[in-house]
Amino acid sequence: MSIPSNPLERLREIERVLAQTRSSTGSSDAGVDPVALHLGEVPSTRIREFTSMLQQRAVDGTDEIDALAVRLLLNDYTAAIAHLRAVAREAAALIDGAAAPVKDSQRFLRVDDRRKLKGESGESDDEPSDEGEQKAP
Repeated sequence: MSIPSNPLERLREIERVLAQTRSSTGSSDAGVDPVALHLGEVPSTRIREFTSMLQQRAVDGTDEIDALAVRLLLNDYTAAIAHLRAVAREAAALIDGAAAPVKDSQRFLRVDDRRKLKGESGESDDEPSDEGEQKAP
C-alpha cells in the first residue's frame, strides 16, 4: 500500500481505513462468548494500516494529517487494551472457578492427613480421654 503525498488523498486514505473497519457493536447475540466478542472488537486491522501509513510517512516529515493518524492509532490501542484486559479478567475468573474445587479437595486431604496422624500417634476419636469421658464423634 503506497501512501499518497497529497494531503487530500491522505485524508481519503484515513477515511477509507475508518470506513472499511467499522466496529460491529450493533449486533449482540445472547449466546456469543464474551471472550470472542472482545477479541473480535480489537481493531487490529486498523492498527496495522495506521502503523503502516505512519511508517511510510516518517521520512517525509510530519504534519497535521500525521497527527490525526497518530491520534486515531492511539485511540485504537486504547480500545484494544481495554478489550484485552476484559479478556484477561474473564480468563482469571475461569481459572479461579476451576481452582475452587482443587482448594476444597486440598482442604479435605489436609483434614484427612491430620486424622491419620492422630490415629498413628495412638489417639483415637473412639478412645476415652484422660478424664474417662468419651470424645464426641
